[in-house]
Amino acid sequence: MRPKAMRSRAVVVFLGVLALLLATPGASGADSPAKAELPGGMSRFVASVGGLSTDSRENWVRLATYSFTADGKVTESHFHWTQRERVKRSLNGVHGNGCDARDCEVRTANGYQATSFPEKLSGSYTVDGDQLTVEWPDTGTETWKLSSVADGKLAKLTFVDSSYGATHGYGYGSEAKWDERASMAEVAAFDHEKLTHNFVFWKTDEGAPYLDKGSGSPFWRTEWKECESSRCLGGKNPDTEYYLATANSSSTDRRDTLWHWRTELADGRGEYCYTGNSHVKPMLQIIDSDGGFHGWVAAEASISETSSSTDDDDIGVFEISEY
Repeated sequence: MRPKAMRSRAVVVFLGVLALLLATPGASGADSPAKAELPGGMSRFVASVGGLSTDSRENWVRLATYSFTADGKVTESHFHWTQRERVKRSLNGVHGNGCDARDCEVRTANGYQATSFPEKLSGSYTVDGDQLTVEWPDTGTETWKLSSVADGKLAKLTFVDSSYGATHGYGYGSEAKWDERASMAEVAAFDHEKLTHNFVFWKTDEGAPYLDKGSGSPFWRTEWKECESSRCLGGKNPDTEYYLATANSSSTDRRDTLWHWRTELADGRGEYCYTGNSHVKPMLQIIDSDGGFHGWVAAEASISETSSSTDDDDIGVFEISEY
């Protein structure tokens, strides 16, 4: 065979091999990342998670946002409270004036009035049928059951298990952006009889720890009045002052906070606004993909300020939710 013909055949073979390589997925360079199934088809979740046991005096809770991406990655931002850290309640700059409850500056769980979430986690996730598994490197895994609610506009997370000490949790996800929330006026106008209060709280009775659990009934306060500030609602039962406010005086995210205390306890200390062991409950709004409000996932982080003992602590996770 003449050299020219040999060169022509070599060119033809080379072009054929090149075409075959280009037609083969992943052969043209760096592989494209595998596309993961978003949990319930949703990318943004709010969640409350707690490690709660009657055998422990070091119980903890975490209130978090989870952001999932289609490459199987998840990032999380959270607030964390634990009985190991004897912290004080924080004033949040929002006043409950003109709304039935006493005119007081709202107190919240320590640090929750911050401008942003202070702690972060990054990890990966898998979805297998209705099971979501999240893996946090150096922390462990958590498993949730997925279900669809609100006509497919919300994905609900039901806590199953974890490898790192979490025992209870609540979560919901949608495609709503993090700055989508219900205003306090919208929250006041909402029918709170539609929301159920499901909870697990660590408490003690004469020094003996127990888990106070409940589900299926509305929260103790279902009627809310707008305060003069657009950031606060208030209410008063015969013996309890209630406040529902944004996390601080300028926040625009999903954070709210619930504060309530017995009037007689303040009076017994000669106080108008109670500075003792009130109930502080940071919350995150549940917002569906159309922007609709469906309640909150939340934590209680009422660490005793009057004693170094944990006997007077109330700590746990809960939801006030339509589902």
